[in-house]
Amino acid sequence: MTRRIHRYRGLVGATVGLVAAGVAAGRPTLLLAALVPLAFVVQGAVSSLSSLDGRVRVEREIRPETPLPGQPVEVTLRVTNVGESVMPDLRVLDGVPRELEVSGGDARAGDALRSGETLTATYTLTANRGSYAFRPVTLRAGAVSGTVVTETAVEADGATEFDCRVTVEDMPLRRRTSTFTGSLSTDTGGVGVEFHATRDYRRGDPVNRINWRRYAKTGELSTVEYREQRAARVAVLIDGRDPAHVAAGTSLPTGATLSAYAATLAVGVLRDDGHHVGVGALGPEHPITGGRPAWVPPDVEGFPAQAAAVCNAAATGPDDAVPADAVLADGGDAALDRLLGHLPETAQVLLCTPAVDDAMPAAVESIRARGHETTVLAPDVTGGSVGGRVVALERSVRLDRMRRLGATVVDWNRDERLPLALARTLRAEVR
Repeated sequence: MTRRIHRYRGLVGATVGLVAAGVAAGRPTLLLAALVPLAFVVQGAVSSLSSLDGRVRVEREIRPETPLPGQPVEVTLRVTNVGESVMPDLRVLDGVPRELEVSGGDARAGDALRSGETLTATYTLTANRGSYAFRPVTLRAGAVSGTVVTETAVEADGATEFDCRVTVEDMPLRRRTSTFTGSLSTDTGGVGVEFHATRDYRRGDPVNRINWRRYAKTGELSTVEYREQRAARVAVLIDGRDPAHVAAGTSLPTGATLSAYAATLAVGVLRDDGHHVGVGALGPEHPITGGRPAWVPPDVEGFPAQAAAVCNAAATGPDDAVPADAVLADGGDAALDRLLGHLPETAQVLLCTPAVDDAMPAAVESIRARGHETTVLAPDVTGGSVGGRVVALERSVRLDRMRRLGATVVDWNRDERLPLALARTLRAEVR
């Protein structure tokens, strides 16, 4: 749709008023003064401006095309003059999705364009989870005199929408390697990859496990046993309490949301590699069973659906995140005790928390007191303000306290992609 805007049409009234006042008062100066607005009115009446239809090509590109939550999305909008005439004043405004804010650059641009020239607007968005659609691009072109403006809205070619999601396919940990996804070693001999002991040969032992080197030296048959490998038991816990729902900015995901995303990925990767994985969340109740705290054991029927529901409940939280430097409440000790009561003695714990209050070091202390090996993945949601720097310092002290308690702590900075941070976490967690 194109509409023409005549900027000085309102001056017709001023012209008529000055002429009428000059005639009534018999003052030629008022009649001369009427010539000024009259000149603009006449110029606007005789000025012409071609429609923008078919004269411009609009293209939009985004990188990455399927971003992870909290990852910056770079948007490039290009408007090219494909007509034969010059556009003396072209201004563009990209249709940023209503739910998002521009965190860098500018979605606006303006310039004069010769035929074949391109006007570019580059800006950055930071998306939370969900699907986002761009609105039409607004184009406004003005005549040389500036008295006539034509405006239109067009759909850009290229990217018109994008999904911000987390799936297991986003993880670069799909290959089975002992570094990232090795099973839990035991002190018993059996089938495995690590040498355990040798014993006398028994009828029926596999040929590939016979110690041929010893046989060549002594003539005696013996069998090699390797350290038996068993699947690890891992409990992935999410800090979904209200204090964890803080963000570094209004358009950025909260700490609880980032923790839930990390847990979603970790559960998928660990289960795909054969480990026994349970999922729990501090704060929300189980959205399906209604239990509190939310806990999904590894062998429950419909585990994927229940685990996804618990992660989603932990990520949702309150509608409005409190300021990152607000005083946060403690609490949740009783809920943690109930949650830990579900864990086997040999379970390792992966705790995903932004560590924004003193409840989490206390939680790690309780977990370690029960003998669980513990790894903490801590997304950083502190801001750059004076208050944010104070919160960052307090958070650093909490992370150090967790390390002193014997936990392995992975400090996830917002500039680091989630898969890389989680890769470091799983490297430490499953041994």
